[in-house]
Amino acid sequence: MTEAVRSGPVACSESVERPDSVISSDSVISSDSVISSGSDPAIWTFAIRPRRFGVPFSSGEIGRRAGEAVRLATGAAVNLNDPQLEIFIEARREGAYIFTDVVPGLGGLPLGSQGRMLALISGGIDSPVAAWMMMRRGCPVSLLHFDSRPFADSIDQSKRCAEVLAEWSCGRKINFITIPIKRGIEKIQMHHPRATCILCRRLMYRIAAQVMERERALGLVTGYSLGQVASQTAENILAEQAAIGVPVYHPLIAMDKLEIINLARKIGTYDVTAETKPCTAVPSKPMTRARREEILLAEEELDLVGIARSLAAEATEIGIGDCA
Repeated sequence: MTEAVRSGPVACSESVERPDSVISSDSVISSDSVISSGSDPAIWTFAIRPRRFGVPFSSGEIGRRAGEAVRLATGAAVNLNDPQLEIFIEARREGAYIFTDVVPGLGGLPLGSQGRMLALISGGIDSPVAAWMMMRRGCPVSLLHFDSRPFADSIDQSKRCAEVLAEWSCGRKINFITIPIKRGIEKIQMHHPRATCILCRRLMYRIAAQVMERERALGLVTGYSLGQVASQTAENILAEQAAIGVPVYHPLIAMDKLEIINLARKIGTYDVTAETKPCTAVPSKPMTRARREEILLAEEELDLVGIARSLAAEATEIGIGDCA
């Protein structure tokens, strides 16, 4: 089928003053452009899909006038429910855009339209996807990686994920922050081995809360998916975040692993993270139904707040990506 309308901007500077000049049948629509030649089937029904911004006439008026122009020029009939052809018209102050094809984008909000977030990035599949989803909602992100060597060595994967995310950041550099956490894990393992994951996470949150202040971030972001692993139960998440004092966002919380993997492939982080090895500090029988009060007592006993303050002072930071 040949083009139904001429794509691209159509000047309508006069249309602000004269609404009847929004669409001109002899300049935009022709019968040859709608009724096809050759083997392609003819288009006999159409619908106008108008939108407007900053002009003194309504979308309904655009639809009526443009529809009448198409009908007179082609003989095609209007069918708003199931048309063979949709003609989209966006009328703006500087002109009108007329097109027939819509290519789906990522959606979301412009980056920077929401507050900055501090995303915890582990080198695994989930956390960079969570950071990307918050970027999609308009939040610039800083990335915080906890270097837990020798229990896990994923700093290289995390940094490469940051490079991929920087390609989505519209010319903004991404702050990539690294903090060693080995000392804290060793102390937790020694005193509360079954609660290692939960207490380690609380230590991370305590450290992250301090980094948030330096980054002027408004919340923390994790790659949690409810029930995906033994430590990510509702009870454990409650115990981990009790009395932390900062908002924690889990954009993947209701997604399953396949959905997350598909998004990681789309974003470009999957190949980077697919071979990341699991943390060896995870106990053979992790606690799955943690009690909030028990965890808070253990945190106080271990002085995780003091450890967090000490470790936060060891942070290193680099900027990743090109500034526009």
